[in-house]
Amino acid sequence: MIPGRLLAAVFLAGLLLAAGMQNRYDSNIDYFADRGTFVSLPSGKALKVLSFGYSNLAADLLFIWSIQFYSTPYLTNRFDFLERVYDTITDITPQYKEPYIIGSLIMVYEARDIPMALRLLDKGSRLNPDEWFFDHDAGYYCYKFLKDFAKAEFYYNRAAAKPDAPAFIKRLNAHMVYLGDDPKMAYQMWLEIFNNARDTLEKDGAFNHLYQIKAENDLALLKERIGIFRRQFRRWPATLNELLSLRLLAALPADFAGNEYLYNPEQGTITAARVFKWKQR
Repeated sequence: MIPGRLLAAVFLAGLLLAAGMQNRYDSNIDYFADRGTFVSLPSGKALKVLSFGYSNLAADLLFIWSIQFYSTPYLTNRFDFLERVYDTITDITPQYKEPYIIGSLIMVYEARDIPMALRLLDKGSRLNPDEWFFDHDAGYYCYKFLKDFAKAEFYYNRAAAKPDAPAFIKRLNAHMVYLGDDPKMAYQMWLEIFNNARDTLEKDGAFNHLYQIKAENDLALLKERIGIFRRQFRRWPATLNELLSLRLLAALPADFAGNEYLYNPEQGTITAARVFKWKQR
């Protein structure tokens, strides 16, 4: 029976030889440009068998090679088999977390293929159900690059439900709900965060969001009623109390800090003391 160390040495030597041959193959730019990127790449299942029990080593070597390969900009068609490579690595060792993260980074920032990155991160989340950062990264890519706030909210919500998810995931989720134009739900989510804040920074952040959401709702109502007054009397109200006397308002709303909104009777404009421009996209 062949000793395990000898098998490992043979396997390692074979991989190094293959890496050398691939490097030589890749270095000829003209030839590479006219032919496919890989002669062949065995499946993850096949590599598990060929590794003779050293599947972690096989995944490590393929992962290290992939980082070197995909950081070689002169290989213009190097992304042709990108998904296949990282699917193979993660098929060999599904709990190997780094390939999901690094692979998705390459897919997003180098290949510019967000759906491909989301497929890889979905796989990581499915095969590592207690890990939150796969869904966190997927949510960020949906928000940053796709501007798909509903999809970002879905991923952040899934991340927040994981056992060891940090508190900031709930804040990201609440912000996606706000950006997705559901102020009522966002207000309730931020109010819960505000009431259960564990430090000043978290409480201040929640306060700012609650302030902005309340101001947006209140100012929309006030502008509408000021407009009604203008159309009836052909002038701006001298003070907001005139809206009360005419029963255009039951009560004057205040901002989340309890202060009155700023009214300009000469122009009929109403503003909040603080403005957060989170919806500028």
